[in-house]
Amino acid sequence: MQTAVDLANRRRVWMTIALLIIAGLALWFATRIPRTIAVFVIAAFIASGVHPVIAWLENHRVPRLWGIALSYTVLIVTTIVVLVIIIPMTVDQVQVLLQNVPAYLYATQSWLVTAQTALRLHFPEANIPVFNVQQIGAQRITELLTLTVTSLGTFAINIATGLFIAFSAIILSFFFLVNPRGLADGFAGFFPPSKRATARKLSTEGVGVFGGYIAGQVIVSAITGIVIAAITAAFGFKFALLVGIISAIGYAIPIIGMLIAQIIALALSAPQGAFMLIFVQVVMFSVARISDNVLVPKIMGGTVGVSPITVMFAVFAGGELFGLPGLILGIPAAAIAKLVWKYFLGPWFHGQMDAVDQAQPEPLTVIESPATEPIVVVEPLSS
Repeated sequence: MQTAVDLANRRRVWMTIALLIIAGLALWFATRIPRTIAVFVIAAFIASGVHPVIAWLENHRVPRLWGIALSYTVLIVTTIVVLVIIIPMTVDQVQVLLQNVPAYLYATQSWLVTAQTALRLHFPEANIPVFNVQQIGAQRITELLTLTVTSLGTFAINIATGLFIAFSAIILSFFFLVNPRGLADGFAGFFPPSKRATARKLSTEGVGVFGGYIAGQVIVSAITGIVIAAITAAFGFKFALLVGIISAIGYAIPIIGMLIAQIIALALSAPQGAFMLIFVQVVMFSVARISDNVLVPKIMGGTVGVSPITVMFAVFAGGELFGLPGLILGIPAAAIAKLVWKYFLGPWFHGQMDAVDQAQPEPLTVIESPATEPIVVVEPLSS
């Protein structure tokens, strides 16, 4: 005869198998509609990023609908400015870069020859290889131009598809923000009734952490890129806008992003001489450090709440698993995993441990009785 414990364990096993089957079917279905999934994922990102701004406006007595309208007006105007002004200017700078590649390669080759000559004077016994950057660069540029000409049609189609997905995601994210309670209830509906209140807390805090990180990272990265572009352009740097965009993207990638951006800026600024090379590097490094110590504490604060070791692990593990998106989103993913442990896994684990402790019988305590003294019977003396 089966006991109640056996029935409960069998029910848990079947529930786990059913959930795994449902998850597998959902994943298979998602691979069949990648563009639709992309629209919903981007919409969720936009809604998460705009949510902290709307909450801040609500705290300053701005009605929610007015806050949503104001936020999306700014978002749409920014998108139009990027499409109409920033992208054409960036394309112009890229074209100038491609047109002047031979001169840049010649300048780079001159720098390498000078460095190799100096190294050979100081280390005559070392076998220092000679790099012909001009020849390698010419071959690569020819291949790049050929590939660009043959793929213009595909590139145009991809741009049109990307714009359609972006604007569809913006519209969809608007509906996400208009009815946040419905989304929270829908998320809580996946849990049993006893856990739905905890699921609502998890969703609320998770959206706050994720949205605060995304919004803060976008604002800080944009300010960093704009300041770098403005300062370097004021001193005559030809690729100031391009370096500003690269810096904004690089700053959004923790630990290694700005290092890669500075290496790219090193190559772009070298043809304008040693002064411009050093100046651009100093500006990028200084602005990034100011953003770290001034903007991040004020704008982002303690939004994420994970330790530095966890941050490094999340960044490298996310990059290794998912590439660039993993590098950018590894930190908020680690913060949300911490919340999942706080609300679900941790209490369940401690409950199981308590159950094991209660199931174990308490050890018996042996109480030793004190040794009794022998009783001596004294007989009376006979007369």
